[in-house]
Amino acid sequence: MPEPTGDHHSALLEAGQIAQIEKELNLEHVSTSGDFLTFNSNEKAGWRQRGIVMPIEAAEKIVQAINRGASRMTEYEGWVDPDRGFAEFEINQNGINAFRVQTVERFTFDTRSCVHEHAHNPPLGRDEDRDYAYPVIRVTSSDGSTCMEISPNSALCVPLMPPGVSERESSRSQTTLKIYLRGGSAKLALMRQSRELANSFLFELNARHRCAYSLRPKRESLSHRRRGRDISYSVRFPRTPVPDNVATLFSIPSEFTLRGNSTLFYLSYYQILEHYLPAVQQRETVRKVRRILCSLDFEEGKDSSVLQIVNSVARSRGASEGEQLQNLIEECVPGNKLAEFFAIDHGGHFGSKGPISGVHSINAKSGESLASQVAKRIYMLRNRIVHAKDDVRFAESKVLLPLSPEAMRLYPDIELIRDIAIEVIADNR
Repeated sequence: MPEPTGDHHSALLEAGQIAQIEKELNLEHVSTSGDFLTFNSNEKAGWRQRGIVMPIEAAEKIVQAINRGASRMTEYEGWVDPDRGFAEFEINQNGINAFRVQTVERFTFDTRSCVHEHAHNPPLGRDEDRDYAYPVIRVTSSDGSTCMEISPNSALCVPLMPPGVSERESSRSQTTLKIYLRGGSAKLALMRQSRELANSFLFELNARHRCAYSLRPKRESLSHRRRGRDISYSVRFPRTPVPDNVATLFSIPSEFTLRGNSTLFYLSYYQILEHYLPAVQQRETVRKVRRILCSLDFEEGKDSSVLQIVNSVARSRGASEGEQLQNLIEECVPGNKLAEFFAIDHGGHFGSKGPISGVHSINAKSGESLASQVAKRIYMLRNRIVHAKDDVRFAESKVLLPLSPEAMRLYPDIELIRDIAIEVIADNR
């Protein structure tokens, strides 16, 4: 392994220290060259690449933080450092930032004396080596115990870059949100308090200043995804007429600009099912009435016979959306299609211990039809996405937020409802 060439690094990190970084960031060390460590990612998530480099200087600080008890967040990209009462969130900036280098000096910031050490001060920070200026946003609580700051990352959130980039590029920064509390804090309490402060701060930046930032959630690893439907390699002249609104809804989950918006994708497919509910329900009602009329004991002159028709129509009109959904799946989706889908290994996603709470689990051996179980799950999941009532009656089934950890794990459910939508469209052409 080549020796580093930088004057400020006289020795390589020890193997045990590199192993700490590997474990905490789910990386695999490949080599050390010059002032950089090269890793491969054990996660196949889209924002990481095979062959990524980290400055040794940043690696040393990460090891120091790990030894203090710092660790990566479980739901968001970022770190918590309980010993220092510090949390750092990687964030996304959405749209045009009002706090630009050209305009940031117009703003005043609610800062005061505090107990923390800051690497940057508002309104501007400067990197003399790269001749670069950047906005710094910081506010402090009235007692000086808590600071919140949006500024270039610390070593904990150093961007991981592909090897071979220029020294200037490899040392570039990203914007992060930092929460400084007074002194040490228990990890869970620090995470809870920092999230509450981050949510409040980012809300006001958006509402008051039209400056939209969002916390960056951990993305689902692509290696955990399973496809429910095979890809066909035979391209044909189209045979499936599709209404305009259904075609639009079906295309939404394929929009690259909407990537990661799992709840929107789910609702798009659900709205396709909703589109066909009335027609399929009417079709089923007509079939049942016709069956009554064809019955050998049906007599037009008998009230009891006519009441059979009346009751059948009344039941159809009074059916709940969940009941209509079950009927739709039973009518339009072949049972073998559902069986094939659940024969695929989804890593326990649809089981009772799956990652999505408050929904019906799927057990092919339970005795209940797959159509009934799937209808219950789809409808309960739809309700979790669209019902945001702040009511104790809904405490067991809280709203499923778009960028929540559960939303990041929706992929198998999206594949399921997508396959069902395709079957329903094909059955109603």
